[in-house]
Amino acid sequence: MNKVFISLIVLLTSISSHAAPSAFNGTIKQVVCHAKEISSICHLSVNGTPTEQPCGAGGWPYSFIGTNAEGKNLLSILLAAQLSNSHVTIGGQGTCNIIGGSEDLRHVYINTIE
Repeated sequence: MNKVFISLIVLLTSISSHAAPSAFNGTIKQVVCHAKEISSICHLSVNGTPTEQPCGAGGWPYSFIGTNAEGKNLLSILLAAQLSNSHVTIGGQGTCNIIGGSEDLRHVYINTIE
């Protein structure tokens, strides 16, 4: 019985860790980062609905660590896009490791109009 239970847990864990990553094209609604005493996590809300959403359909579909070099780069791109109301392309990692209910942010770039 214990082997069946353990096998079931391993199967469920492997399924959830291989979820399809989300994608989004549109504008940034909100970006929030906290004081270092509270959390190093930043959250991102968009105007629209990302595809897939492996971590649920919450109001903050993406999260990232804002205190490392990569997070600071993401934050600068996100803020520039939000302030200029530019369209962005966002990709998630398909994982929810930073905080449950919010997908780990993989990349973001600003789309220019041709």
